[in-house]
Amino acid sequence: MKLNKLFFGLLGIATLFAACKENEDDDYKWATAAGEQVYFSNDLASKVELDTNAVVFNIPVKRINSGGAITVPIQCVDTFGVFTYPTSVSFDAGQTESSIPVGYNGKDRKNFPYDKFMDITISLGDSATHSTPYGNSTYAFKAGVPAPLKLIGTGKFLDAFWFEAESDVEIYQNTLNPNEFRIMDPFTPMYGKLDGQEPYVTVTVLQPGQTIYGVTITQKDLVYYPDINTGYYHSTYGANIYMVFPGRFTSLQSEAAWAHNKVLSWQDNGLPGQIQLAPYYYMFGVGGWNQSSGDGVVMITFPDYVPKDYAVNLFSYAGVLTEADGSVYAVGETELGADCSAENTFAVVVPADADPDAVADAVAAGEIEATPVETGYYKVPIGEETGKLQVVLVVVENGEAKVVETVGFEYWGGGENPWTSLGIGLYTDDIVVPMYTEEGAPYTYEVEIEENNDTPGLYRIVKAYKPVADAFGVEGGEENVEVNAADPEGVFIDLQPIGMDLGYGPQSIVTWGAYQMLIGGAFDEVKAAGMLGTLKDGVITFPAFERKKSDGTTAIYQALLFEDSGYYAGSNGAVKLVLPDAVTPAAKKKAAAQRKAADFARRLYRPAKTAVNKNQVIKAKIRSHLLLD
Repeated sequence: MKLNKLFFGLLGIATLFAACKENEDDDYKWATAAGEQVYFSNDLASKVELDTNAVVFNIPVKRINSGGAITVPIQCVDTFGVFTYPTSVSFDAGQTESSIPVGYNGKDRKNFPYDKFMDITISLGDSATHSTPYGNSTYAFKAGVPAPLKLIGTGKFLDAFWFEAESDVEIYQNTLNPNEFRIMDPFTPMYGKLDGQEPYVTVTVLQPGQTIYGVTITQKDLVYYPDINTGYYHSTYGANIYMVFPGRFTSLQSEAAWAHNKVLSWQDNGLPGQIQLAPYYYMFGVGGWNQSSGDGVVMITFPDYVPKDYAVNLFSYAGVLTEADGSVYAVGETELGADCSAENTFAVVVPADADPDAVADAVAAGEIEATPVETGYYKVPIGEETGKLQVVLVVVENGEAKVVETVGFEYWGGGENPWTSLGIGLYTDDIVVPMYTEEGAPYTYEVEIEENNDTPGLYRIVKAYKPVADAFGVEGGEENVEVNAADPEGVFIDLQPIGMDLGYGPQSIVTWGAYQMLIGGAFDEVKAAGMLGTLKDGVITFPAFERKKSDGTTAIYQALLFEDSGYYAGSNGAVKLVLPDAVTPAAKKKAAAQRKAADFARRLYRPAKTAVNKNQVIKAKIRSHLLLD
């Protein structure tokens, strides 16, 4: 077939030569163009970059017939109203080139913000009188002021949440505003070119005294960025996913809410070493995943900077050690990064309600005496503290706290334990387990239950999620979960951590009624609305509520799971706590049957058989329960 196509092609060429030969002496007269033949060159740029110090730019115009002086009317289409145009362009006799001066004020940032290129169309006279078939009578282009940028070099852009990938990026600095940086095309290497994808990300290091979203900046090194369209279209919700600065939301308009969007380190050349972004991954009109309190979500590493390895890979609490002299210590293990040592890593025991960041700052400033820590076994004095406590671990660099990690525990050696054990009851989890397993079924297991001595009806499940953590083969689950049944007709589980992380952040749970109170509802109102649970005959149950999903179907839920964001949970309507005196032999036997860790683990990992990445399947399953704003 290829030979035949070539043959016919050559035959056509031969025929063409023959036809030309036959016509070379005929009487055909070729037409010539009439009129002034004014035109725009084909070489004109489609994008005009304006000078910020100029007030006019000229558009060259040419003509073929240069015999006499002429004036050609022009028409301009510009909906922006920030440019000025003449009504005509003139040529002197013998002149073949002229220009159209377009006026503007390049210093006017209101009308000419950087990188806003506006569409302009200019047409010459009427086609019959002035134009030529051999050139353009219309010139359509974009004009604007480019940001004044200087290439710094090639760095790294890491998205650890959505794309879970890193790309090499060119980084530019604004020469007029050295606190502004542009990171070029970070997403294409991660996921390919997508519709609407931002060609670059702009980050600005805020300065004290600046005001943004009505908040006056008082801290150094906070970072701002405008909306970033990742280009990723979420087919379930029918919207693109953006990285949004937390201040876009009124509930997050404070410096405290922006604390994780910051410069992590500076270089000797005055440039950042690393910038961390903690965005809200958001789908406008739908909802999203709030990452504003996370560390390491998006990392921008500048050229020639080698980050310090301050990772705290393992930080556990093993118990309390009392030595012969009566000294009491919290003990455990920690695995630290290569740049951590006893010279820059410290731990201290403080009350559980103390702000870890404030404690860390005080340790870094030398205001709190802390114990040096290295990889391996740690032993931190408890002192006179008693009750609910926490170990705060701090990595310090140049007098600043760079890494803060905590682990909670209880110690009642200096005071009376306010909790009394009631024995072994049954807890049915419909919050965590169904979201991480293929079957999505609730899980019932035995737990120790305690009651508060000072508040009758305030129960707590001891190490509530330890059996789940064991079944999943992960550390943790050792937090006690309190269940408030002081009013048997208004029972709730308040928002509290469960001490477990299945790969997407520390987990916390809350029942639906408690969540309503958390966001401002009064107890009596929430109770009257039927959103709280009940305690009857030793069994605590919680009501289900309905919500319409994006596909139009209705689903029921009882609770919420908070990890890196919030998710609806309890879709089986099965969250339940059976107090020890109400446990029946049949229920106990059924719970024992579910306690087989091997079977349970298979339920978790089965999606790996049909998916390239098990974690992607689990993450997609969790995201389908997105907590909408």
